[in-house]
Amino acid sequence: ELSRWLLAAPERELLLRYTLQSVTSLVDAQGAYVTLRGADPETLRVASTVGQCVELEGAEIAIDASATGRVIRTGEPFLTDNILTDAGAQPALSPSGMARAAMIAPLRTSSGVAGAVGVVRYLRTGADEPLPFTLMELQYLTAVAAYIAGGLELSEAVSGARAAAERAHAMVDGSPLPMALVDRSGRVQQLNQAACRLLGIPSEAQALGTHLESLGLSPSEISLHLVLARPRDGSPWHGRVLVTQPSGDRRICDCTITGLSGVGPDGLLVALYDRTDELRAQRELIAREKLATVGEIASGVAHEVNNPLAAIRMEAELLGRASKDPDTSTTAATITREVDRAARIVRSLLRLARRADTTPTRVQMNDLVHDVAEIRQRVLRAESVQFRTTLDQSAPAVLGLGQELQQVVINLVTNAEYVVRGRNPAIVQLRTQAREGWVRFTVDDSGPGIPREIRGRIFDPFFTTKSPDEGTGLGLAICQRVVTEVGGKIWLEDSELGGARFVVELPAAPEHVETRHIG
Repeated sequence: ELSRWLLAAPERELLLRYTLQSVTSLVDAQGAYVTLRGADPETLRVASTVGQCVELEGAEIAIDASATGRVIRTGEPFLTDNILTDAGAQPALSPSGMARAAMIAPLRTSSGVAGAVGVVRYLRTGADEPLPFTLMELQYLTAVAAYIAGGLELSEAVSGARAAAERAHAMVDGSPLPMALVDRSGRVQQLNQAACRLLGIPSEAQALGTHLESLGLSPSEISLHLVLARPRDGSPWHGRVLVTQPSGDRRICDCTITGLSGVGPDGLLVALYDRTDELRAQRELIAREKLATVGEIASGVAHEVNNPLAAIRMEAELLGRASKDPDTSTTAATITREVDRAARIVRSLLRLARRADTTPTRVQMNDLVHDVAEIRQRVLRAESVQFRTTLDQSAPAVLGLGQELQQVVINLVTNAEYVVRGRNPAIVQLRTQAREGWVRFTVDDSGPGIPREIRGRIFDPFFTTKSPDEGTGLGLAICQRVVTEVGGKIWLEDSELGGARFVVELPAAPEHVETRHIG
């Protein structure tokens, strides 16, 4: 029974007190004590007492001048009929002077003798001298001492693990990075405030016992089950995960999952670093660089095409003037007309290739829409897509960066083209409209429309319904940023064409700002 209790009681004070009470009862003693080595190698500290040995409570015993010290130094048990007459007796340790028979056994741990346990019989008033302890009782105490030593080691290990766990929990709570402690199955045991904010939940209590996947976290490459299994081998897992918040917002995070000392063999630390904004800026920069590269190529191509176009037009005009054949004249006029249209497309390419503005200026939205339409409509016509443009010539200029506003038009048109391809009818419709102090620009399509359950997320960075090879999820996020930076608004409506309508409203520019016409 005593051995079971020793293994079940990791708290040192409980362990020692219960054991001493049991021993004194079994050997008919009136007191017992345990001494342990302390920081000072020359002294022993009385760690626990029961019965009349309470007079030793808190005392320090010289290791070189006491019977208890001799037991610890030699590692051998000790037995005496009168502890006060022993050569190493310290009368001050028994102010009552009533201590008599005693037996002391060493506490042997894996690191050596850590202390000693002593049991004492006291003289009772008006009674005979107490009986001395027998060798059998000393053997029993020696066996108990072995259990006490094992219990002390267990208690120390538990205390160390508990302290490590408390440090781990404190580290998680105090970290500015999102962190969670989970078990091997992925269920949350602890979540700090930064992680609550990242996961979009109001408090840690809502997450406790919940699986990470249920909280919206998913690795981008392999299953979470395999990820959680890896740290068992001692090697942490590093990778990228996607966090989908209850609102539908998605965040891209770097993630490290590792075993953590102090939280048990099945405890894992999950540390997250939100890189969404960083990656958004990085991808935007890459997109701008690609656009600049395309612009430079377009500029070079446009200049190379202009010269032969001019020569073709001149020859067509000469042919039309010199020929008296009506069919030839008609053909020459057709050539001249198509060359002029090609020249307009070239001019639009040149305008698209211009370097980005650095200072906001007055920009005519009609010019931006016209240039994009000029380039796209013939290509789309070949794909059986109707491209309609209605421009309100009374629409005033807006204030902004021309190339960024042009990117808004391109992104919205590109999205519309994507959703109507292969449909019948396939229609993309662009329109500008003057509204009191504002200019409205709309892009309608005859596509399938946007489901209502995802409409709240379409302007989120990296949200896309396209495959990874077809889209990055940044197009509409860029549109929203550009529009809001100039004080405008952008939103989604249902279109009478059956698909979606994106509406952009931009404030009209003040009259005193220099106008920058595109073209």
